[in-house]
Amino acid sequence: MRTRHLDLRRLASAGLAIAFAAAPAAAHGGQEHAGIGANDVAIAVLMVSALALFATGWLPKRRTGARSVAGWRSGLFLAALLFLALALLPPFDRLADARFSAHMAQHLVLLVVAPPMLAASQAELVMLQAFPVPMRRRLGRFVAAVPGAKFLSRHGSAVGFVCLTSVAVLWFWHLPSNYEWARRSEPVHDAEHLLFLGAELAFWRVILFSGTPRLSRAGAALVLAMMGLQGGLLAAVITLATRPLYGSYGSGATSLADQALGGVMMWVLAGTVYLGAFAFMFALALAPRRRRSPSVPVEFTPIRTAR
Repeated sequence: MRTRHLDLRRLASAGLAIAFAAAPAAAHGGQEHAGIGANDVAIAVLMVSALALFATGWLPKRRTGARSVAGWRSGLFLAALLFLALALLPPFDRLADARFSAHMAQHLVLLVVAPPMLAASQAELVMLQAFPVPMRRRLGRFVAAVPGAKFLSRHGSAVGFVCLTSVAVLWFWHLPSNYEWARRSEPVHDAEHLLFLGAELAFWRVILFSGTPRLSRAGAALVLAMMGLQGGLLAAVITLATRPLYGSYGSGATSLADQALGGVMMWVLAGTVYLGAFAFMFALALAPRRRRSPSVPVEFTPIRTAR
């Protein structure tokens, strides 16, 4: 049992090394429209490595009856990985190179589908248990040493920071010049996707684990309403444009119709997610306050050093 635990961890570590080694090759490969590129391999290996780390931390706890997170949270993590794989890997990734609407669907997975699932899954609690206790402590000290990390984790300014970051990332990468820049360069395109996922993951972590003096449930509902409105504004600009905004897809009526379809997708799907989250948070704000703070993950089991 111990050997299998170590093998999974080594597999995940080797996978991460392969993924990062493959990334420079992808940078030199450019946009490939047929076959499997090095970038596809890197993304797939990163996902498999994340799954291996999750399994390494989850399976031993499952056998002993202890749980780091509830089963439904584990399901959210697996669903998020599945959506990311479908959106970022062939054949859909090739379609996203050719059609704006498909590319927008890819962005929506990175912006409003996978991030709330990953944030709610609390998969990091499971993954941490894949490492020995001394390494967890070193990781904790490393994160705590990052400038501003402690301040943002405890101070109310974290709410404004994640909101501004989310808005800035969304609008910056959908400006036509920046969008086309990412289309021309694979490394820039990868950075764009990482920023989408990272910024939205931080945003949804703050929103879903609100209920503290830093951000109340009512405050979270207000933030969601405002974020939904600004996202709807961008979707309206794209949908109602009278000419193609992104010239690399063409300049004819077909390109304009495809652009409008992508804008409608953004308007409807993102709007539905924000509206649903707003309604959920608003209902929680009106519900009687529980004795136990909802901001504390009730399934979390403190990690004890084995003797």
